Amino acid sequence: MPRMTADCRKSPNYWASRQIPSPGNADAIRRAFAKLPNAAMLESVAADSPSSCWSYYVSAPSVTISADPDTDGPDWLNALRVPGFPNVATACAEPPFRGGWIGYLSYEAGRWIEPKAGGRHDLSAFKLSQWRFYDTLLAHDVVTDRWFVAGVSAHPNSASRGTLDERLSHLAAFVRSIPLLRRSPDPAFSIPSSGEWNLTDDEYLQRVSRILDYIHAGDVYQVNMTRRFRAALNADPVDLYELLCGSNPASYAAFIRFDGDVPLRTIQSSSPELFLALEDSIVTTRPIKGTRPRSGGAQRDAEAIAELENSEKERAELNMIIDLERNDLGRVCEYGSIRVEHPGEIESHPTVFHRTATIRGRLRKECDAIDLIRATFPGGSITGAPKVRAMQIIDELETESRGPYCGAIGYIGVNGDMQLNLPIRTLTTIGERVELAVGSGVVADSNPREELEELNAKAAGMMRAIASCRHDATFLDQTARAEAPSSFATCSDATTSRH
Repeated sequence: MPRMTADCRKSPNYWASRQIPSPGNADAIRRAFAKLPNAAMLESVAADSPSSCWSYYVSAPSVTISADPDTDGPDWLNALRVPGFPNVATACAEPPFRGGWIGYLSYEAGRWIEPKAGGRHDLSAFKLSQWRFYDTLLAHDVVTDRWFVAGVSAHPNSASRGTLDERLSHLAAFVRSIPLLRRSPDPAFSIPSSGEWNLTDDEYLQRVSRILDYIHAGDVYQVNMTRRFRAALNADPVDLYELLCGSNPASYAAFIRFDGDVPLRTIQSSSPELFLALEDSIVTTRPIKGTRPRSGGAQRDAEAIAELENSEKERAELNMIIDLERNDLGRVCEYGSIRVEHPGEIESHPTVFHRTATIRGRLRKECDAIDLIRATFPGGSITGAPKVRAMQIIDELETESRGPYCGAIGYIGVNGDMQLNLPIRTLTTIGERVELAVGSGVVADSNPREELEELNAKAAGMMRAIASCRHDATFLDQTARAEAPSSFATCSDATTSRH
């Protein structure tokens, strides 16, 4: 989210932050944290990102909560409200997120919000929702290359974890111990020889035609239809994540590992789409609708941009979602505060061009981040409009659950702020298996074959990462010499900024 213009007010004494010298190599930091148990990273890896400039690295959560699909409902989200941490603005020069929850909502958690949407599929191998409380983190401002260790008071249900100063000092020492890494040549690109889609091309085209029947019958205006790819993968998950960020750099990258179950599971995302940002009561959403593939040639790319800018179909497709998002935000935002700040700007990404809108509003004083999620989840750009009817058609035509894909990934800070991406460029790994999914929005004048071509363009960066991944890492992995922060008991004389 862009830096807000709200006044910076003094925060209470439940958090602390400390600027540290630059480690000199963000790749080394990424790989060191990726190997820690139950680690998570939320990164901005796109050059000149229009909406995100901070990256966060965490491990060793103090509390974990997971949703049980058989017994939990939307009230489960109340557990993400932590007593004792008042909602306040933060100092502008320091990380917007200093501690709190990091986790995800699967797309199927939308059944809580819209129970009439259907739910005939078994859930994926990932839980319906899981969030972990991190009270200490490493933060990086990728624009200024400033690094901070930051933290908050312990969660009320946490066991003793040392004082906040001790935790910050131990994390700073761990960062200093991480050695630099040298890049080796990137592996040659080749299309995967093994792997399969859950829908063949013909099956996908048939389903798009069925959606068009529903649209022409007046049931719905737009439906987002997806399909899923699976392949074997014998590699360290962090190697795949590195390649994903390299082949598909985006504003909202995420790597979350889950060590409680065997085999190891990870969620890896490099998404260009902001689902929700809440900062000092200002809500922002940036839905994407409208795609053209990139060719790599200047003339052809210029033609693709002009075509996307002038396409009435793509403009109408995005306008439908803008109206949907405005309605959703209207449930929790102050009357008259919702503004469409940009109805559709063209953004360049590694394999595609997208049309993206920006919508903002001011959250009502009696509402918070959890109310905002309940009002808007799942995101309209990955359902269609009207939302509930589109979700019913998705449930009918898609053959399995979406899982974390098309749900939400991000953080909910103890200060009340939140940032969630919409994970549309997302891989999941379970042991030696990797999966991805892609979708496209179908409207009245969609051409089924063109929708299939759009899917292929969106999948290109993820497929390239899978194809390029190999068991011997593309970096010289020297991080074994850096010990994980197993406790928080080391103090230092560094100055701590406390508010």
